[in-house]
Amino acid sequence: MVFITRYFARLARHCNAAFMAVLLLVGAYAHADGIEARKAVAHISENRIELSARFAVKLSPTLEQALQNGLQLPFLYEFELTRPRLYAWARQISNGFGPTATLTQSLSYQSLTRKYRVSSGGFSRSFVSLSEALSALGIISGWYVLPDSDLAENGKRFGGRLRLRLDLSQLPKPYQMGAIGQSEWHLDSQWAELAITASDEEGQP
Repeated sequence: MVFITRYFARLARHCNAAFMAVLLLVGAYAHADGIEARKAVAHISENRIELSARFAVKLSPTLEQALQNGLQLPFLYEFELTRPRLYAWARQISNGFGPTATLTQSLSYQSLTRKYRVSSGGFSRSFVSLSEALSALGIISGWYVLPDSDLAENGKRFGGRLRLRLDLSQLPKPYQMGAIGQSEWHLDSQWAELAITASDEEGQP
């Protein structure tokens, strides 16, 4: 009787472990959508600081459906200066504790042409598939930041970080309200530290 009891106890432990493994695997697939930083570089050349980066972007089914229904999705690149620490702290205060610089890219779907469009400022590009559009959305090159500083003259003192996120504040109000507490509406790469390259090095992702 004791042997049988111990046997079923061990079997229960193994079943619990297997069940937890399945839950972890399902959780991993459930969170497959999001934004992941693949490369983030600050290229310092003469008196310029230019940022280049590559992010992998995957929409949740909810966001993909909203895009297909005509909602334009605004994505925000955010740069934050971290060194020199004293200067970065002063800039952060002057910016109201916001990012040092931002760049908006918008993703939309044109139902008449059945094409996806990535827009930034007055410039836009069209793509036949969502994967191509997301790939283009996740790449920036030659983003000129801190034009009013002399930090480029001493690149060894420079440091910063970069992230890409879906900017819910730019969505229409009904969508902003609907996104509250809904994880599938929140896409954020988290901050990625910038690698620093000198003028004689390659800084493109």
